[in-house]
Amino acid sequence: MSYGEGKRRAHNPEKWGKGALEGVAAPEAANNAVSGPSMAPLLTLGIPGSTIGAILLGVFLIHGIQIGPTLFLTDKELIYRLFACGMIGIAAYGLIGYFGATQVARLILKIPTNVLYPLIFLTSFVAAYSARGSMFDVTVMTIAGFVGWLMRKYDFNIAAFVISFVLAKGAEETFRQSMLMSDGGALVFVERPIAALFLAIGLAAMAFRVRSIWQEQKIAKGGLGDA
Repeated sequence: MSYGEGKRRAHNPEKWGKGALEGVAAPEAANNAVSGPSMAPLLTLGIPGSTIGAILLGVFLIHGIQIGPTLFLTDKELIYRLFACGMIGIAAYGLIGYFGATQVARLILKIPTNVLYPLIFLTSFVAAYSARGSMFDVTVMTIAGFVGWLMRKYDFNIAAFVISFVLAKGAEETFRQSMLMSDGGALVFVERPIAALFLAIGLAAMAFRVRSIWQEQKIAKGGLGDA
C-alpha cells in the first residue's frame, strides 16, 4: 500500500521499480512505523495487527501468558517490560541503521549465495531440532517452509495466513461460547451494537478489497487489450 501510494504521488513514477531510492524508502518507512501501533490491538484485544504480532502471540501462549484486556491488571510488569524493550529496540535500530547499514550490506553482498543459503537452512534446522530434540519439529518446519514457498509462488498472502492460523483456536472457542450462550441462535452476533459494528466493519473491508481486486483486474485486462 505504501509503495503504491508513494509511486502515485512521486514526481518520477517511471523510475520506481528501476532502482529509485524513494521506492525503497517508502515501504521500509511504513514497515517500521507499523511495528509499534500493531502492538496496541495485540495487548488490548489479543488480536495481532501484523505478522510479528502473530508470532509474539504464539510466544506468549507457549509461555502460558494470556493476552487480552486483563493483562493490564494481572501482569503490569510485563507491559512495562515490553514498552522498555520497544524503546531500547528503536534506539538500537536507529543507531545500527545509521552507522552500520552500509557495512552490513557490504558484508552480506560479499558472501556467495551458495554459502549463505546453506547457512540459513542449517540454522533453521538446528533451531527447530534444539527446541525439543525432536525430528517431528524439523519435519513440521520443512513442510511449513514448502507450503510458504508455494504460497509465495502463487501470490497468496502469507501474513494473513499466519495471523488466521494463530487466531483460529481462540476464534473457534469464542464462537462456541457465543453459540452456547444464545442457545444456538446466530443472531447473537448482531443483537449487540458493538458486535454488529465490528461485523459491519469486517464485511465492509472485505467488500472494499474485493472491489479493489476487481478494478485492478479490469484495468489489467484493458491494458492487455490495448496492447
